[in-house]
Amino acid sequence: MKIDMGPEAIAKRLQVVNELRRTCLSLANSSAGKEILKKFSTNKSVQRTSRSLGR
Repeated sequence: MKIDMGPEAIAKRLQVVNELRRTCLSLANSSAGKEILKKFSTNKSVQRTSRSLGR
């Protein structure tokens, strides 16, 4: 399987990644995200997300 490395395809992939990143960070800011932070405060991924949110 070939991956399209054209400028338009790369730009589209970067746009999708940025949208996913923003969505994940907004979910982490939600009440459910704060509850997860309390429950799983020792989890490395939870800690990394918390740091990226400036907590």
